[in-house]
Amino acid sequence: MDELNEYRAAVARVEAFAAGIAGRRSADMACRAGCDACCQVELEVAPVEAAAVAAHLASLPAAQRDAIAATAEARQAGRCVMLGDDGRCRIYEARPLVCRTQGLPLRYPPGFVPAGAVGLDLGEKGQATWCPLNFTERLPEGADVLDAELVDRLLAVVNQRWCAQRGLDPLARFALAELARSEAPGPI
Repeated sequence: MDELNEYRAAVARVEAFAAGIAGRRSADMACRAGCDACCQVELEVAPVEAAAVAAHLASLPAAQRDAIAATAEARQAGRCVMLGDDGRCRIYEARPLVCRTQGLPLRYPPGFVPAGAVGLDLGEKGQATWCPLNFTERLPEGADVLDAELVDRLLAVVNQRWCAQRGLDPLARFALAELARSEAPGPI
C-alpha cells in the first residue's frame, strides 16, 4: 500500500481541475514547459509533500539526483533549486501542490490578496488572482477559479493525518534545497 495515497488523491483532484481549465482556456494560458516565472522562489513544503518529493528524488537515476544536488549547492538566491537550466522542473511529476496551482486563477478570502494583485473581485466570495501572463485578453470565468483556501485546507488535513500516523510535527517545513542536498531527504 502506498503510504502517500491520500496525498496523491489530493494531487489528482487539483490536477483534474487544472486540466479542465487548460482544456477550456488553453488560448488564455501562457503557462508552458520552460516558463519559470512562478519558480523564482525558495520553497518550503509540509512533511507529507517533502516525503513525496523525497520519494521521487530517490527514484531518479544517480546522475539526475547529483545534478539536482549540485544546483542546490550552487544555489541562486530566489530561484527554485529544482529548476533545470532549461527552465523546466526536474521533479515535475512530484512538484508540490502550490506549484501545481501557480498561474491558475485562485480565489482567496476577502482582503487576503494585496490590492495590486487582485484580478477579479468576487464580492463576499473573495478575490481572485492569477499569473499576469495568463488571461490577458479575457478574464477567467467562475468555473476557471480554483478555491485556494480549500486546497490549503485539504493539504493541511492530509498532512495532519500523515504526520499523526508517524509521530511527526505537522507544522514542520522542509526546504526543497535541503531535500535536494540530502542523501536520505525528507521525513520518510
